Amino acid sequence: MMTTTAKRSKVHKYIDEADSKILEVVYQLLEVYRQNNLSLISIDQQKEVLKRSALFKSGKSKGYSLEEAKKRIKQKFSE
Repeated sequence: MMTTTAKRSKVHKYIDEADSKILEVVYQLLEVYRQNNLSLISIDQQKEVLKRSALFKSGKSKGYSLEEAKKRIKQKFSE
């Protein structure tokens, strides 16, 4: 289990290296949290996000770029 200090350090490193799109997502997420408006997604949805994140980090799940995702979606709809 990672300590709060270690998590903070990692988050700072990620933020320092992030592009503007990632920064906007993180900013919006933090704004929602700060405003205590966590009802945007349910507890079950939050758990699913955490589960998928863990799978991605462990290499058991693959992520896709926006362009790859669009291509895969178009392929599914054209079948």
